Amino acid sequence: MNLAKLSIQRPVFIACTVILIVVVGIVSFGKLGVENFPDMSIPTISVNVTYPGAAPNEIETLVAKPIEDELSTISGLKKLRSICNEGSAVIVAEFSSETVISYAEQQIRDKVAFAKKKIPAELEEPVIKRLDPADQPILSISLQSKLGDNEFYDFASETIKQRLISVSNVGSVDIIGGRKKEIWVELDRNQLKARNLSASQVSQKIAAGGANIPAGKVRGKDSDLSFRTINEYRSFDEIRNVPISFLNNEIPIQLSDVGRVLVGSEDITSLAYWNGKPALFLLVYKQSGANSVQVAEGVKKKVSDLQKEFPEVTFDYYNDSSKVVKDNVWDVEESIYIGIALTIIVVLFFLGSVRSTLITGLALPTSLLGSFILMGLAGFTINQMTLLAMSLAVGLLIDDAIVVRENIHRHKEMGKDSKQAALDGTKEVTLAVLATTFAILAVFGPIAFIDGVIGQILRPFGLTVCFALLISLYDALTIAPMMSAYFGGELKTKEPNKIEKFLSIPLHAFDRFQEKLTNGYVKTLEVSTKHPLLILAIALFIFVSSIFVSKTLKSEFIPTQDLGQFTVTFELPPGSSVEATKKLNEEVNALLRSKKEVYLTAGYVKQNKIDIYVELVSSKKRKLNTPQFKEYIRKELTPYADAKPIVKNYDAIGGGQRSFSFVITGNDAEKMEAYSKLLFEKIKKIPDLTDPDISLREGAPEFKIVPKGEQIVRLGVNPQALGRELRTIVEGDTSAVFRENNLEYDIRVRMLEDQRNIEKNFNQVMVPNINGYLVPLSFVTSGVSTTGPATIQRQNRSRSVEISADTNPNGRGSGYTMSELQRILKEDLPLPEGLKVSYSGQTENLESTGKNMAIALGLGVVFIYLVLASLYESFIIPISILVVIPLAMTGAFFGLYLTGKSMDIFANIGMILLFGLATKNSILLIDFAKDLQNTGVDTRTALIEAGRARLRPILMTSIALIAGMLPVAIGLNEASKQRTSMGVTVIGGLISSTILTLYVIPAVYQYITRMIDSMKKRKK
Repeated sequence: MNLAKLSIQRPVFIACTVILIVVVGIVSFGKLGVENFPDMSIPTISVNVTYPGAAPNEIETLVAKPIEDELSTISGLKKLRSICNEGSAVIVAEFSSETVISYAEQQIRDKVAFAKKKIPAELEEPVIKRLDPADQPILSISLQSKLGDNEFYDFASETIKQRLISVSNVGSVDIIGGRKKEIWVELDRNQLKARNLSASQVSQKIAAGGANIPAGKVRGKDSDLSFRTINEYRSFDEIRNVPISFLNNEIPIQLSDVGRVLVGSEDITSLAYWNGKPALFLLVYKQSGANSVQVAEGVKKKVSDLQKEFPEVTFDYYNDSSKVVKDNVWDVEESIYIGIALTIIVVLFFLGSVRSTLITGLALPTSLLGSFILMGLAGFTINQMTLLAMSLAVGLLIDDAIVVRENIHRHKEMGKDSKQAALDGTKEVTLAVLATTFAILAVFGPIAFIDGVIGQILRPFGLTVCFALLISLYDALTIAPMMSAYFGGELKTKEPNKIEKFLSIPLHAFDRFQEKLTNGYVKTLEVSTKHPLLILAIALFIFVSSIFVSKTLKSEFIPTQDLGQFTVTFELPPGSSVEATKKLNEEVNALLRSKKEVYLTAGYVKQNKIDIYVELVSSKKRKLNTPQFKEYIRKELTPYADAKPIVKNYDAIGGGQRSFSFVITGNDAEKMEAYSKLLFEKIKKIPDLTDPDISLREGAPEFKIVPKGEQIVRLGVNPQALGRELRTIVEGDTSAVFRENNLEYDIRVRMLEDQRNIEKNFNQVMVPNINGYLVPLSFVTSGVSTTGPATIQRQNRSRSVEISADTNPNGRGSGYTMSELQRILKEDLPLPEGLKVSYSGQTENLESTGKNMAIALGLGVVFIYLVLASLYESFIIPISILVVIPLAMTGAFFGLYLTGKSMDIFANIGMILLFGLATKNSILLIDFAKDLQNTGVDTRTALIEAGRARLRPILMTSIALIAGMLPVAIGLNEASKQRTSMGVTVIGGLISSTILTLYVIPAVYQYITRMIDSMKKRKK
């Protein structure tokens, strides 16, 4: 079908299709969600198990290993990691990318259910959860009030939280900090001993006395009648009067005889601080698929209403991800607008006509709006990657229209009328337009073969580019010829309009410059075509030089973005008190808040750990950027070196992954730990690393209670009952609840505070035997003071140690640190037998990105070759076109080197795009030369004439592409500087490929045609 002919014959039909695209595109745009990054489905599931009071060694043996044994049998499992802390374990199962997440989750649930038979019954119900990168707080809210701790927590939980959950598309709200009310039952050991009672026996009686028990139902002829006992505790007196036993089977022993009941609070798990002052944090999560910006705006409106209703409570925001989303999205949109403006200016100067510029520029809105339609059908959102695709496509979208419109203009100069010029001009370049478009489409095809996170990030990017190109191809072959036929105007008007009069001087000057440039190029081309071997030798030298330059480029996964956010963490020695940790937190907060660059701090305090989120003032109000200020703070924190301060990037999506990390695994724990410590000392000497850390920690103090085999049997003490009794003494038992004002509070039963330390009271502690009589603990056990690991990490069912660090932004990048690690493992400290080293976090992503990109680029070249071979019906002609790819890489490498940019994920994306873009100019040149050859013109003359005729469209499309990419390469603000490497890669590659294409491609084509001619002669 001749689309150009159809469009000229049926202009109303074509106009209607354009209107339809615009209207539906605007509607689709309004319905698209707005996010920071594309939706990513990472088949990773976590199992969180809580066993209060258990040491990491016990957690590993009793909890982690049995669950790992079951999970390891699931098909598709890629990696199994466990972290065993005091009182809890987190087991993370990572599956291969092709695994269906719902299937994996169900398998996990089945295996955990089976593992319950092998783990302690006292464990809390395991929590199984998908690890979704999008499942991060979209907004964090700080609450401050003069209410008491318990009252404030209940108010936040039952009032504020419930109001926020009611906001449209809010998924959940978590509370951090604060202490929930508890009812404490504190027992006196002496009173228990006098009455031959144990702590666990009292706990069981309290739990039984407050239980609602269904008694069953009686079925009647017409209806059923249910029965149940109501034994809820609703007052302290009810708890105090619970009968525990009977003295001499006559006198009841009540709880008040052996202990006291009072109001308390949950043990401290975490404390929250806003600018150094106690607070409560509410973390707001959105529902899956909801628009982050809209949800955040809805939450802020609700908070504004709550502030008016409860003026005694102070509300503040921090970590507002919707602001980051809006900043990034607006930045890319700004790049698109500026790119469009620059592109249109370029076209105006080259075509020298406002009318032609408007006809050509029409491709931009129709292609962009048409893309929104296809994005909606594909389920994409408006995010950094899809908008970045459009930003890159701005120059591309107008390319095909430029080629068509320029060729129509050339045919009009031959004396043809508008309709005939539009028909003949479009027909002549249709194959070239199809070839250039399909070449770019082909280069994004391999993205479908990329696995993992990088593939899920790139897929929407690549497909969005393809969507825009397909619409622009339709525009070039239909709208452009139709508009040229009816609205193209004459070559010379009798009376220029006001706009043309105003622009005539610079446009005429540029036209004369084009003419001189063309004549100069033709003269140099006449010389170069006489010496093709010299041209190829020069090109080869430049390419080889660029390879050496590429070796000096630093490489990293994602470059640091100056968002004015970072975190500072501290870790005190195991066993440190909460009070000591709080004191350090106060000092560090005071230090941070004394800096004029700091806008706010929001921190968490746990037993011996501190995590402080720091937000800086606007970049316009400070002289230091975020990396520089982080380095300054590192020096300021030197006096706190014993608390292991780490200053790192805030990374909500990546879970705080550090830019350099690897894991050592092995079954011999002692050998692995000894080697890991030696390796860590070597790693600390790598100059480009900051804040290196190792997961090994000093042992936490513990008191082991070891049963005496003979005595425990002879005195009839059950080891399980022994453990339960000691747990009730120290940790307490919370089997019963207290109900008040429709709220439930745990009743915690344990010993008086001065009687909980078993080590100090070892000789006074009594435990029950199987007949209920009390036996001294010292008779059946022995106590040993020792230390145990504070944390145990495991990977793939083996013990593991992780070493991590951040890379210096001004250093040589993660690629260098990875090579240094390999050198150390090979030369300085060879890996002992039985131990393995594997990358993790961003280092693992960088390694996989390099491999996947190499595959994608290789397949891209193959796909482009196949497209060109099929279009030109030749296996040899495409070779002369593809030679331009290494020429483009030359400019990309030099561009990155001269601007100091790294070879990161964005530069890799630019390289993929460049492979398709670089072939465009070669196709335009070779296609025209081939047509001339078919008319009998010799190869050299055909190339010279092709250069003369195609110089303007080649320069126009290349400069238009460069203009469209210029805002991305410059980085208009802090949010966009992270992506500048992409713009530099594309612009550098376009400059080198354009210049070298004009001389190297003719030289290569000369040799290709000689080869074809010699092959034909041999056949004859």
